[in-house]
Amino acid sequence: MLGWSDWLMRRRLWSRLRCGLFLSGLLLSAHALADVVWVALSSKEPAYLEAANALRAALPDDQVRVGEWGEFNFKASPPHVLVTVGSEALRQLRQAADKTRIVALLVPRGTLDELRDASAGRITGVYYEQPIARQASLLRAAFPEKSRVAMVLGPTSARYRGELSQALRHVGMEGVFELVADKAELSEAVQNLLSNSDVFLALPDAEAINNQTAKFVLLATYRRGIPLVGYSASFVKAGAAVALVSSPTQIGREAAQMVNETLHGKKLPAPRAPAEFEVLVNASVARSLSLGLDAALMEKRVRGEGGSR
Repeated sequence: MLGWSDWLMRRRLWSRLRCGLFLSGLLLSAHALADVVWVALSSKEPAYLEAANALRAALPDDQVRVGEWGEFNFKASPPHVLVTVGSEALRQLRQAADKTRIVALLVPRGTLDELRDASAGRITGVYYEQPIARQASLLRAAFPEKSRVAMVLGPTSARYRGELSQALRHVGMEGVFELVADKAELSEAVQNLLSNSDVFLALPDAEAINNQTAKFVLLATYRRGIPLVGYSASFVKAGAAVALVSSPTQIGREAAQMVNETLHGKKLPAPRAPAEFEVLVNASVARSLSLGLDAALMEKRVRGEGGSR
């Protein structure tokens, strides 16, 4: 039969054991929560949902939580990796995420490169426009008789002027540039370019060519009979003659590869374009401008010239 002192000692040991188990459970729960991948949408726009669904399908389902950016609270238990879909989610959560690594998608390359430079390797992602070498290959394949390529560069895209010039020279073409500081300068810049070029390459930039200014650029180029090369499926639908594009599904799959690399302890990779792409042609615009654009043939030529990288 136990004495009072023995009973008290065992009770204390049992209490300590229970407390230890409880704390261990909390730590395990916190660790499990910390391993969750948060996918923060800028909105419920179909393209954002499509990219998120593709990413989720490529990752273990119990590790992924998807929602609009306002649903996430980093003060509780931050995720191991934050995925932002669209520019608004990245803008809203970049500071709140603190030290959490971020994989951003469906944002321009200029935005990603700028943030990566300022964030000590904490931010990467999959940008939606195509690599410059791949764009140059398309221009050569689509317009073998043309040589002068017009481009308006804004504050974020201006950093690529040298790379653009070099890539175009590599395929026997020449870049003709206008630099603008804001949207107010766009009209004059476009008019200057159209009097001195054969084809217009649209490059996304918050202060130059974007969703708000695309219509003006499309109308201006069409009226002058100069084909415009866009950077999205919607751009082609609106009137661009041709574009190299990657679908939200392709971008989501590429982002999933980045997330997997990060979850397995690898160094955060540099921002990149999707490996998968396709050539889209607006047939009615091509006919009206007397352009013989064959999407399948152009895609084959782009891939053959190393444009798949």
